[in-house]
Amino acid sequence: MNTQDVHPVVMLCHNGVELTKRAVASVLAQDIPTILRVVDNASNDETVEFLDTQLPRVTVQTFRPQLGVSAAWNYALMDVFRTWDHCLVINNDVELLPETFRVLLEDGGPFVTAVSVDNKQQLEWDGISRRRNHPDFSCFLIRREVWQKVGGFDESMVLYASDADYHLRMHQAGIEAYTIGVPFFHYASGTLKNATFVERRRIEIQADKDRDTFESKWGCRVGSDNYYRLFGNEAP
Repeated sequence: MNTQDVHPVVMLCHNGVELTKRAVASVLAQDIPTILRVVDNASNDETVEFLDTQLPRVTVQTFRPQLGVSAAWNYALMDVFRTWDHCLVINNDVELLPETFRVLLEDGGPFVTAVSVDNKQQLEWDGISRRRNHPDFSCFLIRREVWQKVGGFDESMVLYASDADYHLRMHQAGIEAYTIGVPFFHYASGTLKNATFVERRRIEIQADKDRDTFESKWGCRVGSDNYYRLFGNEAP
């Protein structure tokens, strides 16, 4: 395989096989050639069985017990950047427009994202880039140069808040991170909505711990006015 001819996508998943099917289909329908690497965080539905039917353009690595979001991103990106100098990273509860990867890549920025919408009627896009300095970590393009300068995601934040932490670290490193406004459909909190009551409580407890870890590190809560002041601006 000539790696210059294909573009890597990383997707994390934990259950929600029907959502995963739609996400995979939208990745494979991109208007540039793609290869999808899935990190499965201990799914116990039919997710892995489905992914195994998508070879060779989709490969899957399952972890039991699960790695969590931050460690899974680190695992996948460390591997991708051995070969490629860029990678698109998505959730498994999203659906992309066919041009999404291409327009993010063509923008040329070091960390460029699409923007989530919760209604498919909002997927109409006129092709005009509208830059806004608040990246969306459910669908982001990251280049190797960012990874080398900023490092990996902070694994002390297991499931939540490491994206906000990474944004701040990029800002401190002088790296611009922004969305260009190309929309993607996001079935938000897909993992949480598909979880059992017991698992949902476990996720919620870990999320609170992660937010506390972030506050201990930065002195503010994610999304607070003080958080946005760290970027030198007010909340959007």
